Amino acid sequence: MKRLLIAILPLSFGLSAFAGPGTVTAPVYHMFIPKGFDNNDNVEVVVTGKFANTCYSRNKVEVKVNQDQIDVRVTALYNQDQRNCEKVGVLFLENVTIGSLQAGSYKINVNGTLKDTIAVEESRSNSVDDHLYAQVDYVELGFTGGVNGDVFLVGRAPECLEFDKLEMLNNGKDTLSVLPIMKKVSEDCSGRRAQFTIPVRFEPNAFDFNQILLFVRTMDGKSVHALVEKL
Repeated sequence: MKRLLIAILPLSFGLSAFAGPGTVTAPVYHMFIPKGFDNNDNVEVVVTGKFANTCYSRNKVEVKVNQDQIDVRVTALYNQDQRNCEKVGVLFLENVTIGSLQAGSYKINVNGTLKDTIAVEESRSNSVDDHLYAQVDYVELGFTGGVNGDVFLVGRAPECLEFDKLEMLNNGKDTLSVLPIMKKVSEDCSGRRAQFTIPVRFEPNAFDFNQILLFVRTMDGKSVHALVEKL
């Protein structure tokens, strides 16, 4: 029996050395809270963080709402076999979908380290959104990365819709909510979709944080966003 155990031990050790990745709490360092949500909206916040090396990768986001408390857990996969990991910091960004909330003020806690509040207003209408937003695919930051305050919204729209106006809400700290509002110009929306480009101009110095989140509301109820680094 002792000889059998001696023969098996090296094999067991070898298997544990190549065990699959484990789940750990992700190292988050900032939370962006957009302004302008009401109780008909899909409420979202954005969390950023940094992995110490390439042994880590994103896993999942869990959200629990209990009355006026929102608890968010962002986890990562950690590769225990570090022989192929590069010692380089890896930035990551997580879009956290909270969902529909009743009007009111909520405390939000991310991984026990990021804490803030988010306000949800009462809707002015019974529709899903107070406005018809454009279907934006992405934010074009250009060669400057948006540091001069000039960016473009790029998407596609049927010929029955035209761009109407742009509304922007500054949360006073680090996030600019961008609302590209469309208007209907004909009843037939069955035609082809054409690409559009909407210019956006903002003042980077109006924000205190060294990064600015451009949070763009879209027709499908989700959002697209981009981070601008301040000079």
